[in-house]
Amino acid sequence: MAMYTQVYAQFREAQERTAERRAAALYSNLIADLSQLNFADADDRRAFPPTLHSILARHGLFGLTTPGEHGGLALPLEEAINLISATASFDVSAASTLVIHNFLALPCIQAAPHIPEQNHIIWGATRGDLCAFALTEPGAGSAPRHIEASALMREDKVRISGRKIWIGLADWARWIVCFARASGPDAKGRLVGVLVDRQAPGLKVTHEHRTLGLRGIIQNTLEFHDVEVPRSYVLSRDQDGWGAASSSMNRGRIGVAAMGLGALERAIQVAASYASHRRLGKLRMIENSYIEQLFGQMVLRREVVKAMLAASCQLVSAQGAPNVHLASATKVLSSEWCGLVADQCVQLLGGRGYDEGAPLAKIYRDARILRIFEGPTEALLSHLGRCLLSKATRDEIADLFRSVGAASVHGAAIEQLSGLNETDGAVLIYAGWLTTLGLAKAVMSAGCFSASDCAAAAADLVSSELATLRTRAPARQSVEVRNWASRTLTTFLEDAACSIRSPVLTDDYLRLVQYV
Repeated sequence: MAMYTQVYAQFREAQERTAERRAAALYSNLIADLSQLNFADADDRRAFPPTLHSILARHGLFGLTTPGEHGGLALPLEEAINLISATASFDVSAASTLVIHNFLALPCIQAAPHIPEQNHIIWGATRGDLCAFALTEPGAGSAPRHIEASALMREDKVRISGRKIWIGLADWARWIVCFARASGPDAKGRLVGVLVDRQAPGLKVTHEHRTLGLRGIIQNTLEFHDVEVPRSYVLSRDQDGWGAASSSMNRGRIGVAAMGLGALERAIQVAASYASHRRLGKLRMIENSYIEQLFGQMVLRREVVKAMLAASCQLVSAQGAPNVHLASATKVLSSEWCGLVADQCVQLLGGRGYDEGAPLAKIYRDARILRIFEGPTEALLSHLGRCLLSKATRDEIADLFRSVGAASVHGAAIEQLSGLNETDGAVLIYAGWLTTLGLAKAVMSAGCFSASDCAAAAADLVSSELATLRTRAPARQSVEVRNWASRTLTTFLEDAACSIRSPVLTDDYLRLVQYV
């Protein structure tokens, strides 16, 4: 038995070394191929370079974590997000394609073995048959309780009607994972996920959204006009589609955090290159003490995000998915700090940073969506704050802090919140930040998630951010104070109605109404 154990351990070690070499070779080859593409031109034309899809498919990146028997690479989550982050350092749009396909849509299909020809569908998806994820609606956003698209459940058919907006990959996809409200005699009224063929009669891809960033990836409105699919294509047999959607979105948050890391790293790299050559008086910019400290803080933020991603990959649930609270905190920190660093780097370059010919302008625009994708920062912070304070979930948060050896950090956060109104929106946001920065401090202090020499300095940065946050703790607001804020806004709107009468404003308002 001992000999068997020793041989098995050696076999496993050899397998791991082989997997590491394979991942390193894949990473190197991908970087070499992406370096040959002109993503700036793609941004101007609002279309990917024609060869990008074939490059991603050739390297197997449409099956990052998919098992080998289904044609995938079967990579560990940490290696998959490294590839996404590397791709994002070239183009966030390209990386978002990988996140939508690999982390949002494809897992929903993999979790439904009952659908006809599942193996064939997944095999095609790993070879480049793109899969889209259709959840967002005009009046609901991604909030499940407000979704109005309907799925009429019949004995052998499902009829889908409704409209979805901002659906990435919609017009390029082979398959669309659509979420709708179940209706019919045997329906429970809950959310269902349905796999829809892009060529299904009644499905129309209409308006193409002209977004601020992510110009390389197409995003469309989808119109479902009595689209009929076989009942067997309902992905969530028990009609608990929100469970599948939330699980995918949790993985998606890790993907968005990886995108933020890649964009953040590229922004620092570009700005540091410029500062190394640009002179301020007798010194180069990078030798200026203020700018040295600014770059130092940027690098420390990068180290924190890397460690948070590493922790999210290592602390997975029994279902193999990242911890939902840690994933949310990681996504918040990565997206917020990516935006901050991109802004600082644009500022360092001055007018050149604002020039569309320089890469930072594109990074700055692309980074902005990361604070919205897979849950806006405010929504995720409110959720984390509510989980920290709620009796139903506070034990989950406490267990998470204990798992990274930071029970005292959790206790300090609870003490900080004592006496505050737990239903106040400002308190929830504050509690969410306490949770996010508290987890970041715990991860950096644990020492096992970062091998960097500057891990201690990064932990100090987070501690400083926490101390600053605590000086802005929300106070109890009287009814008079809240009424004053409401009156101030009302007065402004009345004044603006008289002073701003531009037809452009009217046109912009009318365009906005279609999303409300």
